[in-house]
Amino acid sequence: MYSTSAFANMIRKSYAKSEGDSPLFCWDIVQLYRATSTNTQHDVSTLKTLMATQQWSLDLNFDELLQNEYTIVVTDTRQTIQWVSSSFQQMTGYAKHEAIGQKPSFLQGANTNPQQLAFLREQLTAGNKTQTEVVNYRKNGEEYLCWIEALPVMNRKGELVNYLAIEKEVKQVG
Repeated sequence: MYSTSAFANMIRKSYAKSEGDSPLFCWDIVQLYRATSTNTQHDVSTLKTLMATQQWSLDLNFDELLQNEYTIVVTDTRQTIQWVSSSFQQMTGYAKHEAIGQKPSFLQGANTNPQQLAFLREQLTAGNKTQTEVVNYRKNGEEYLCWIEALPVMNRKGELVNYLAIEKEVKQVG
């Protein structure tokens, strides 16, 4: 008896005209959807745990954001990354463990506009939610334009406990 993946590979090979050439089957799409869906469910669960432990006073639909391929980054009050969603690696090339403990500035480089960063910092320091676009850099050095909505996260007592960034790649630069 074949396993599901062994059977799928056997079928693929029978359709291949040459090495590495195989059609896309519906189960390929289903597997991709399942993986994405599982990541989203895990990310939402983790965010709900963060909300509970940090007692966030925040009303965001994380499930909707993640299903629409937004990336979420959570930092502490010193802006050190505490958590990133699974889509962070797709956008930046950095795995979660490479981002955690870093400042978001590790994604910035020569063409990142310092005035946009200063504006972002000023708004967050003043306790304001803000939006901007910045040039960031992937792990492989490639530039991309990133839309960021950043907001201070307060607990139920009104104390600042985290910052949260909702991000999406706008386009590749260059």
